[in-house]
Amino acid sequence: MNPSFWAKTTDDEQPGISVLEHMRNVGFVAKVLAEQSGNLLERFCQNSNNIAALAAIHDIGKISPGFQRKCETWLKENNLFEKDRNGCWDTRMESDHGKVSHAAIQKFLSSLDVDYRTAKYVSAVLGGHHGRLNLPNDRGFRPQGMMAEGSSGIEWDKERTDTAQSIWKLFNGSNNIGIVDEMSPFLWWLAGLTSVADWIGSDERFFPVDKTDSTEDVFKIADSALSTIGFQHLNIIEGLSFHDLFHDPLKPDVIWTPNELQEKTASTITSPGVYVVEAPMGMGKTEAALWAGYQLISQLKANGIYFALPTQATSNRIHFRMGEFIRRIAPSSSASRLIHSNSWLMDKTVGIQPSSTGNIHPDHDARNGRDWFASAKRALLAPFGVGTIDQALLGVVAAKHFFVRHFALAGKVVILDEVHSYDLYTGTLIDKLISTLENLGCTVIVLSATLTTKRRAQIISGFDKEINGDSPLIVGRKENYSIESVSASSPAGQDIQVSFTSVNTAAADAIELAENGGCVLWICNTVDQAQTQYLELKNLAGDKFNIGLLHSRFPFWRREEIENEWMDRLGKSSKHRCGSILVSTQIVEQSVDFDADLMISELAPTDMLLQRLGRLWRHKRADRCIHVGSPRILIIEERAGLDELREMKPKEIIEVLGNKAHVYHPYVLLRTLQEWKVYDGQLITIPGKIRELLECTYEERTDDPVKWEKVCDEKFIKDSNERFMATFNSNYWQPQLPDEEGVQTRLIDIPTVSLVLCRELSAEGAGFVDSTRCEFIDEEFRLKTGQVIHKNIVKVPMYCFDKITPFLPFSMYLHGSQCAGIVAENNHVEVNGLKDGFALHYTDEMGLIIEKPSGKECI
Repeated sequence: MNPSFWAKTTDDEQPGISVLEHMRNVGFVAKVLAEQSGNLLERFCQNSNNIAALAAIHDIGKISPGFQRKCETWLKENNLFEKDRNGCWDTRMESDHGKVSHAAIQKFLSSLDVDYRTAKYVSAVLGGHHGRLNLPNDRGFRPQGMMAEGSSGIEWDKERTDTAQSIWKLFNGSNNIGIVDEMSPFLWWLAGLTSVADWIGSDERFFPVDKTDSTEDVFKIADSALSTIGFQHLNIIEGLSFHDLFHDPLKPDVIWTPNELQEKTASTITSPGVYVVEAPMGMGKTEAALWAGYQLISQLKANGIYFALPTQATSNRIHFRMGEFIRRIAPSSSASRLIHSNSWLMDKTVGIQPSSTGNIHPDHDARNGRDWFASAKRALLAPFGVGTIDQALLGVVAAKHFFVRHFALAGKVVILDEVHSYDLYTGTLIDKLISTLENLGCTVIVLSATLTTKRRAQIISGFDKEINGDSPLIVGRKENYSIESVSASSPAGQDIQVSFTSVNTAAADAIELAENGGCVLWICNTVDQAQTQYLELKNLAGDKFNIGLLHSRFPFWRREEIENEWMDRLGKSSKHRCGSILVSTQIVEQSVDFDADLMISELAPTDMLLQRLGRLWRHKRADRCIHVGSPRILIIEERAGLDELREMKPKEIIEVLGNKAHVYHPYVLLRTLQEWKVYDGQLITIPGKIRELLECTYEERTDDPVKWEKVCDEKFIKDSNERFMATFNSNYWQPQLPDEEGVQTRLIDIPTVSLVLCRELSAEGAGFVDSTRCEFIDEEFRLKTGQVIHKNIVKVPMYCFDKITPFLPFSMYLHGSQCAGIVAENNHVEVNGLKDGFALHYTDEMGLIIEKPSGKECI
């Protein structure tokens, strides 16, 4: 008996393309992908034939009774229907073909005399191509049920071996794969490449399940598929100057020349390695990093750029600058197609459309691939991408498909923007990310204005070795592990007046300045406080001038509208600058090119306050309001003075600090308050004071008030726990964690629910708050439906709910906890499962308002 084994089923549940044909298709896609990364093949001492052969045999486990029985027609055609039923194949046979692949590949590679360690680990990752790994085993992996395969009358083991040999011969594979263990960066690069090749090789537009192409044609089809999706060789224009890359097309007579920092950055970053570019806000660090990246790509020392920012809000702004940069260096390329993490919300066609392995027991390969090409993760796969640092960090925790991120980022210039004093958990993951990227042949460029000397040394050398030099400074560890540092001239300082004041006095100052034509930026630490402050200012000022509100509890479409409006008002090239107040949260403190005349801020850690100051008098303006005088920051006073806080118990301190003590550690806030109070009513010079303020805030102290020592001890315990958790979560072989941004990359004390805001909702369709609609016609994924759903999401703290009732038609498009809310005419949001005392309201002006029991505040 020698049946043809199916790999994909047709729409009417008939056996479609065979396992051999599907593996061949995937192998050719993998071969093209590998050949586009010649520098990585050389780095890993590999060749594209072996990569193609290894990736191709990933699905050999589909030649098994547990998988083949999923198509009833196949069973009947091969007279196996009764054996399936009588033999209880549904319970006795292994249904996870990935586990069968793991076992069969390990046996096959061993038969080729491949090193046992290589066979052990390579088989494990190829068998885990759906994102779930099984532990490698020295004696060979043997899933339950394989011993019973002989009862079917088919020599399953021989069929798998024969098919694998055919694939190996087709791609001219060899046993010269080298020594691969769990620490080899090649291992995870191969795992990621295999998954991506599988998704593309399952795209029915290029590889229909009911059609077989000749072997000669498949390579051309694979190459065309990759080009269509945006995976193609980069056609970079060489020899471009700094002016060519960054000039303003609206000012053709202005010649852009690099400053000293930018020149020294480009001359220092000349090969893969780890670099820190440390300079005050507004010195052009972004342009410096992109210029260095362009030169590396032009010299074939890098194959793309991923720009990682602290938050989604900041990446929404930088992608415009990055997009223009790409159009200038590669105008004939589609390389910018996938650039932005939210670009899929605007695209008209999804990147890939993988077929399933059968509707009866779907293998989830269709969803896995679709989720990567129709989500924020797609920016990682693009030759050029902009996204959050969290998307990159998910590559160093045991998140599902973490290895796809290794493949996606390998060999690129990875720019980590505004790296500062994250909590120890995220900071530990960042350190691991940097070392992982370095081993993948990346050029890692860390940009920061607010690093302590100790943190800089940790990033560059991996330990607390002192690296001398004051900002501006470029420090690098190149591939030969030599450490190089270059200083640049510091820019002229700017004197900023620091004042601690009451919220009422701050409001009066803000209104007076706005009435006289000044622009005010007021930054709060929580959404609740921002909404409250906005209403108070509106009540005080009425409609005399523009007052805006920006925070994270607006749906995507509305937040983008607000950002665009205020960028036009407060941006560098603003055409409608006028008296106004923008109330916002931390989302504007980094990588947002706002330029305020007056800054008002709640207390935050020193590095955050310095970042906020980066939005104050950011640009030289001949038209700055004459009533402004000089740059000022007003910091809102706490409910108790510093002397009182020194005598308070930890619980009392947290009560005084309020909800910001749940956003930032209370001890860091106390230290910040202590340092900045010294300058109350005085001038500080920026950037001159940056280093002193940072070091004084974060240095170890022996003269803290006695009552603060317990708060400090609690921070030490918290830091130790966070370091342990980061190390534990980054063990790749543990059960895979959710692949959701923020879930494993930051310690989120408050889990959230995705609330989709609708005007009307039924089982047939929905109308959303942005006036768009979608219909739920069948169970097929539709890009347009996914787009409108995601544009109308807000995140709500999970503690607001007693019970979460998911709306089933949204389940195909949303991971994690989700529910639907219907916004009534009175702005009340009707949603099931809220706790007593909680209510939700939504307006385009305020965003989502959470009404809660007295004394409870939301972040």
